[in-house]
Amino acid sequence: MAGYHQEGPKSARMYEVILPKKLGYFGKVQEVLEDLFNEDAIRKIPFVKRTILDHRKADQAFDEEGWIKTLCRASRGYSIYEMDGRYLSPNGPVDERVLVIRFIFHNEGSDTAVQQAEFFAVSLAVVNHLVAHRFAEELGVEDEIWFLEYTHTQLAIWRKDAAGANADEESDR
Repeated sequence: MAGYHQEGPKSARMYEVILPKKLGYFGKVQEVLEDLFNEDAIRKIPFVKRTILDHRKADQAFDEEGWIKTLCRASRGYSIYEMDGRYLSPNGPVDERVLVIRFIFHNEGSDTAVQQAEFFAVSLAVVNHLVAHRFAEELGVEDEIWFLEYTHTQLAIWRKDAAGANADEESDR
């Protein structure tokens, strides 16, 4: 039987981007989310271009390559689910199905408080600007796109022991 050990709990951040679910949005949703794993696509985003220029003005030694790699490393994945809800508009109650894109960030690197704070600042920028803001700008038709940040999140991971994995392989033979 495989053995597991618990890592954590460790600090994490969870973000959700909520937008109306419409068939016409699926292509843009896929494009925006796939761009999170592509350094060249990230470099083309206007927010990223502006941020790089601002950093260069403030610090000639700014490590653009390292910063872009950190953005890519921060966005290692996401989950998508649907939610039905009702909200009160000026014209009365409206029933709506929304798409929720969830991101959970935890720094697998160093655990120093400064490095954690820097990583979480980057994670905030990734989701707020590379996802939520892009949807707002590029879809351009919704009155609101919601962005939620859960700050005091704790993450525990149950990871299979290396020795347990080898024992499983032996018993399968």
